[in-house]
Amino acid sequence: MTVGGTGKTPFVIWLATRLHAEGKRVAILSRGYGRQQAWQNRLVSDGSDVLADWHMVGDEPFVIAQQCPWAIVAVGKDRYQLGLWVLEQCSCDCFILDDGYQHLSLYRDVDLLLFDATDFQGLAGVVPAGRLREPLDAAQWADGCVLTRSECVASVRPMQEFLEKALGKKLNPMVVKSRLKFFTHLSTGRVQDISYFQKKPIVLLSGIGNPGALLTSLVEAGCEVREEIRFPDHYGYVKDDVAAIRRKLTDSGAELAVTTEKDAVKLRAWCTADDPFWVVSQELEFMAGEDAIDGLLRRHRIV
Repeated sequence: MTVGGTGKTPFVIWLATRLHAEGKRVAILSRGYGRQQAWQNRLVSDGSDVLADWHMVGDEPFVIAQQCPWAIVAVGKDRYQLGLWVLEQCSCDCFILDDGYQHLSLYRDVDLLLFDATDFQGLAGVVPAGRLREPLDAAQWADGCVLTRSECVASVRPMQEFLEKALGKKLNPMVVKSRLKFFTHLSTGRVQDISYFQKKPIVLLSGIGNPGALLTSLVEAGCEVREEIRFPDHYGYVKDDVAAIRRKLTDSGAELAVTTEKDAVKLRAWCTADDPFWVVSQELEFMAGEDAIDGLLRRHRIV
């Protein structure tokens, strides 16, 4: 219900993986924000191969296709027509929309709404007063609510109570947090575990919806974030940006630059093996409610 930054992409990856483990052939449909030739339907992946680069399909669908190589991933403006177009080319058991609560004309079996547990300000009103796309009471039609960014346990209960007051009913939300997995060198693919980055001075660079959440995760993991560079969400990097980041590393005395998987696909063309640029990988960890999602999937005969 809010614009950007609630963790939809990692949740889509988790849900697709869950359905895939049940033997389902999954198709993921996305608008493909910021892509070239946005009027065209495009297959990002047919479930075997990635068929397009990020310029033509958008950064998030490209990352999803990389993370879920067994899934069909497609982008298009009209999600209903896109689904029909996919079915003409590929067989699948279910569709996941990475965004679609406002597509009222589109039938859905299950609606799950994600809320950033730390973002009370975003729920203050509809854009531009807050980050809501529609009034909060519309959340009552969802099958379930997911509280993301729940690394700070103290924020979960206040957000749950806030939503319950707004909706006039008790909730049993699913609660998830992001967990750092490992770091991958941007150009060479070399992998290092988290301990390698602890107490090392780093520059954090990102063009994502909620950069503050990543900063918090790195600091809590023991990383010394000496400088942070924030670009707009979905930012398309150019050669001069990488030159500026190199200068920032030198000026700050930092040893390493850390970025996200979404940013990495757009930075890779400008980096060399000598650049100390690393990509942090994260995964969702359920703190509560995973069984509730399984129950919804079974109730609607999706699994």
